Amino acid sequence: MPWTKQDEIEWTKRNPFRTFLGVDIERVSADGSGDSEISLVIDDNLVQAYGMVHGGIYCTLIDTVLGTAVRSAFQTDIGPLTIDLNVSFLRPSGKGRIYSSASIVKKGRQVVVGVADVFDADRRLLATGRGSFALRDAPAHREAS
Repeated sequence: MPWTKQDEIEWTKRNPFRTFLGVDIERVSADGSGDSEISLVIDDNLVQAYGMVHGGIYCTLIDTVLGTAVRSAFQTDIGPLTIDLNVSFLRPSGKGRIYSSASIVKKGRQVVVGVADVFDADRRLLATGRGSFALRDAPAHREAS
């Protein structure tokens, strides 16, 4: 059974951090490719003293959309846990909606690697990143239990 946008929305409702931030699910591929997109409205609480989006928000969006992409790639919640995350900040932005899209580069049995970008509403690239994820509920882990 495919992992759909609605599955990810329901999963997000059970995630206090995503709910607190106000993450919206824009797209989740149901074909196992992992392609996904989320968005977030930047308000006064998410900017730093210069009125620009705090860099940690870009990191959070990249990490968050990559988790969505892993669930989409496996068509289930396989329990992705971030191993590492590398983010390059390319352009500052201010208030308004920003987007983050992800795709899977390597879908292993225990580790998954993905890439993600953050864009503003005009689709200008704000940040790019790469992350690796251990699969908490990977088949190899289930067999060892």
